[in-house]
Amino acid sequence: MESQVLLIPIGILTVATLIGLSKAKMILKIVSALSTMASIVMIYIGVLGFRTTLELKYNLFNSSSLLASLNWLIFRVDSLSAFFLLILGILSLCASVYGIKYMEKYSDKEDMRVYTFNYPIFLLTMYLVLICWDLLWFIIFWELMSLFSQFLVAVEQSEEKAVKAAFKYFCMTKAGAEFLVLAVVLIILKVTDFNANYSEVAKILPDYLSAHPEMLYALTFALLVGFGVKAAMVPFHSWLPDAHPEAPSNVSALLSGIMIKLPIYMLLRFFVSFFPLKPEIGIVIAVFGVLTLFFSIMYALLQEDSKRLLAFSSIDNIGYILLPMGAGIYFLANGDQLFGSIALAAALFHTMNHALFKGLLFLTAGSVMYETETRDLNYLGSLAKKMPLTAFTALIGSLAIAGMPPLNGFVSKWMIYISTLSSPTTSLFGIIAIFISAATLGAFVKYFTAIFTKPPIKEIDAKEVPILMSAPQLLLALLCIAFGVYPIVPLKMISQALKSIGVPVISIVSYPSLIVPKTGSYSPIIIFAFLLVSTLMALLLIPSRGNVMSTWKTGRSEDLNVSMPADAYYRDFTEAFSEAYALGDVSKVFVQKVVKMGRMLGIRFEILSHDLNSMLSLAMALIVILVVVLGGVGL
Repeated sequence: MESQVLLIPIGILTVATLIGLSKAKMILKIVSALSTMASIVMIYIGVLGFRTTLELKYNLFNSSSLLASLNWLIFRVDSLSAFFLLILGILSLCASVYGIKYMEKYSDKEDMRVYTFNYPIFLLTMYLVLICWDLLWFIIFWELMSLFSQFLVAVEQSEEKAVKAAFKYFCMTKAGAEFLVLAVVLIILKVTDFNANYSEVAKILPDYLSAHPEMLYALTFALLVGFGVKAAMVPFHSWLPDAHPEAPSNVSALLSGIMIKLPIYMLLRFFVSFFPLKPEIGIVIAVFGVLTLFFSIMYALLQEDSKRLLAFSSIDNIGYILLPMGAGIYFLANGDQLFGSIALAAALFHTMNHALFKGLLFLTAGSVMYETETRDLNYLGSLAKKMPLTAFTALIGSLAIAGMPPLNGFVSKWMIYISTLSSPTTSLFGIIAIFISAATLGAFVKYFTAIFTKPPIKEIDAKEVPILMSAPQLLLALLCIAFGVYPIVPLKMISQALKSIGVPVISIVSYPSLIVPKTGSYSPIIIFAFLLVSTLMALLLIPSRGNVMSTWKTGRSEDLNVSMPADAYYRDFTEAFSEAYALGDVSKVFVQKVVKMGRMLGIRFEILSHDLNSMLSLAMALIVILVVVLGGVGL
């Protein structure tokens, strides 16, 4: 039976988790190999999920009392979850292979069980979030995902900064999860008579919320806060720039590439499938998207830490996903199916694209750290000749994330522009998105040149990383190129994923690296060809006059033959956008209060980080508490 394949990753990753408790030196390779196998199966399940709906049901407790609400554990894969499973499988495959060599650098100074135990169970909980078909079990798997991922942030237990970042991440995401618990309890208690099955919720909830708008807006608020924290949506974002840089680079690729996309998956489930379509909800989501992409890229421009720059860029791209999602909901609610479906397709396309190029960029940053033992952009430089393959893949990732054709980032951003600019209501959002795309290019000019082309402060001894680290980078780079040149391939999957949640199949025309609505009688490729030819003719005909002004030295008197520090790239931004930076700092006050609250509750995170028994006990306690609390509500 085809559906039985859903159990294979669960079995493999469970075995890997148990093996990960051993201290033997070979355990890292064994766990990585098993995680790689599970990832390949996830990719297969994702492909299979587009052909047929996979479903398994298990009656766990056979009880009608306390645990009645959790009796049935249902696993189901439709086209939407299949799409996200493909992303998870591809990225976890690359991260697992990459980690075989990369994680060796931690083996002499850290207890590797913190990694070998938590890494496979982190993959497992993300997989379970995507295949479960019940709101109560979703909450359980969601909480466990947050629990075990925090320990991966603190793999370097000897580094106080990493431990504090993990603690901050735990406090904020746990606070956000309480809003999700509240929303789920309200839904199943007041609306569905404790039926948490996704299919039943989708039948009952839209009509109920249409008749009770106060409940609709209360649930919308709770879900936006709960999922917004995990997705690092502004103003709930400040945990991410601390947590993702401190995690091992292959884990950072998973955190930024797929984990913060799981809220996007659930937001689509709720606001498109479970809720009635309301234009005001779409506008609210789009506004949050614009705020997220604007403020985050402003901070990315100023970073001097390579992984911290990438972390702020991850927040920026969450904005690029939320903006078309909100715009799509707004258009569909107003009856505009064409641009509504294109906007939602753009959100899903950019979700996949960001997973590919951000996963790639975090791996390139990890490769540089592996060879140089630093991520300081002021210190790095001139690594292109010493690490040519890493430099090439970093260039592909940088151009893709900046939206340069013919790479995949251009396609999804183009779809965002043509959908948001189609309406007076959302046109301002589209204009801001175009501006931020230029700022993104600036940030990744800094990332690439600071590491690979500018002169270093002193000579750096480095070489190309081992094949097990370079091959995953090359695979992701090739996918960035392939999905840019042939966008119709992922678009077919996206159309099917949207259809599974009730969105009409979009009507589009696909050209090389270009997607447009099927409304015009001309080929946009003609415009590109004209611009290319006219630009080349202008360059040939206009005579060169040589240097007419001195080279800009960013306000410095030093000769540019010496290294230009990373902090000099966009120094003037702090003055030109001082109001934006002041507003962006407001969220720090909120975070400080959350962390202080966590300390008042007596959470001793440092002990948990060092004690695997405590980790297991806390996980089991979390399950028991959730089962008792949620089951008790029904008494």
